[in-house]
Amino acid sequence: MDNEENEHAFWGTQPVPQNEAESEAFIHVGPMDVPKTVEEISKEPYPLASVLEWYTPNFDKEEDLNAVYELLRDNYVEDNDSMFRFKYSHEFLKWALTPPGYYRDWHVAVRQKKDGALLGFIAGVPFTMKMGTPKDLVEESTARLKEEGKEVQLFSEPRRICEINFLCVHKKLRSKRLAPILIKEVTRRVNLENIWQAVYTAGVVVPTPFSTGQYFHRSLNPEKLVAIRFSGVSSGFKKFQNPMAMMKRHYKLPDAPQTKGTREMTEKDVADVCRILNEYLITFDVTPQFNEEEVQHYLLPRDGVVYSYVVEHNNKVTDFFSFYILSSTVIGNSKYNELNAAYVYYYAAKTTKLENLMTDLLIVAKSKGLDVCNLVNILDNQSFLETAKFLPGDGNLHYYFYNWAYPKTEPSKVGLVML
Repeated sequence: MDNEENEHAFWGTQPVPQNEAESEAFIHVGPMDVPKTVEEISKEPYPLASVLEWYTPNFDKEEDLNAVYELLRDNYVEDNDSMFRFKYSHEFLKWALTPPGYYRDWHVAVRQKKDGALLGFIAGVPFTMKMGTPKDLVEESTARLKEEGKEVQLFSEPRRICEINFLCVHKKLRSKRLAPILIKEVTRRVNLENIWQAVYTAGVVVPTPFSTGQYFHRSLNPEKLVAIRFSGVSSGFKKFQNPMAMMKRHYKLPDAPQTKGTREMTEKDVADVCRILNEYLITFDVTPQFNEEEVQHYLLPRDGVVYSYVVEHNNKVTDFFSFYILSSTVIGNSKYNELNAAYVYYYAAKTTKLENLMTDLLIVAKSKGLDVCNLVNILDNQSFLETAKFLPGDGNLHYYFYNWAYPKTEPSKVGLVML
């Protein structure tokens, strides 16, 4: 069997919708697997080849953090043309993988016994998610289902689930079926904490996404983006004698945020930001809910990792925006070896127009020396794409649930930003 057949055989055994038709047929939401108890879950890890062993990295140890960093740097997600590869920094990994209440045991690695070299990794972090029946589906189907003597199951109460990320296998072992073993092992460890659902994203299609968003990109440094072939010179600029000069003029931004009262978020803003963020996110069908400790961890500015700004009027925080920084290795370019990108993170616009907040976000990102700003068309991102001069990319991000039946959902109803 080739890799694709192996992968399909694995997913065919998992509690996920097996095809689009099955996914689109969901009316009720809820667990897909037979209910289990923690007592039924094996306390022993899955067996590995005799030359390999399980390892739980400790992100407080520089040696372990660096080992995961190097595995991801050299073997993680690349674009289809193998021109760019994500390069998560040490600080980013520690931020993403050690939130309040995290389980160290959910950081799962496989390494060689003889030299301790890391060959595979997957990570989970706990999250509180709202993932009940979409409002429009409830409205459309309630009357019909009642006529049939059935009830609509809302499951709208937020529940603690696992967010899975950073599944990576060393390139030399891609044919050894290590990825399914990593997935099964992290699932076992998550189940031992009485958590039975997970959410994850991927740029590739496996059975079966509940939503798919498209990537969009806003140029901050057009000259560099063209030089590394991240983007090209569009036909609209080619008619000019100096196309690059016109591109720079087109994408030029002011030097400082334009919204009055905009400043960097501080610790005293945590409670206000938590409140307005949750009030905004609750309007989406699939969305996290944060407590103040989590807001402090994920949104307080960390140099080179995440930046958050609030708008303050009369000593009251009314709006905020944030972005995180993720670099990529530029493969095979003689002039540049790194692409530095801002990714739109969470925001809430209560008194300021969202398009104005996003313009200020771009201004701040540009001031940090970043080359491009990226996003997926979830949240209300679609509303400002044109005015903020975002252009569609050629990549998609697919959203998946594990052990949770959920109907096909438009990305505009998704409020979860995955790192």
